[in-house]
Amino acid sequence: MTSLSLAEKNREIAEAFMAGVHSNNVEHFSIIDKVVAPNVKCHGFPGGNPTDPESYKNWFFGFRESFSNLEFENTAVIVDETAVAVRWVVSCDHTGPFAGVDATHKRVTFDGIVIYRIEAELISEVWLQINELLLLSQVGAIGQAAA
Repeated sequence: MTSLSLAEKNREIAEAFMAGVHSNNVEHFSIIDKVVAPNVKCHGFPGGNPTDPESYKNWFFGFRESFSNLEFENTAVIVDETAVAVRWVVSCDHTGPFAGVDATHKRVTFDGIVIYRIEAELISEVWLQINELLLLSQVGAIGQAAA
């Protein structure tokens, strides 16, 4: 049996993380405790950057208070020995207040990119870029944006 390359191991870590936090079952957020470094550095998170596994879970819980019935698709994944980059698309239902707008119960779709830096088999730094303009326009927080 051959061992996994570091890049392949990083892909496995990122995929396990994404499967957990993108699950419709919030109990799967426990993956954060297993694969996120205690002093994780996060950048670009709407509403504030998580600084540790607990605040990372709270960020996802907050998102789920506004959006449910998530369907994620990873459209591109790039890996190397230090990082995993993922372009994704999510569709979800706007079922709670978000950005000052009460639930519209509309199905919204938006995309983004995330880069995970992985060190010692833990996610140690995260850069998140969400297409916030598209999301905010779909929930009615701002004028309509072109898709």
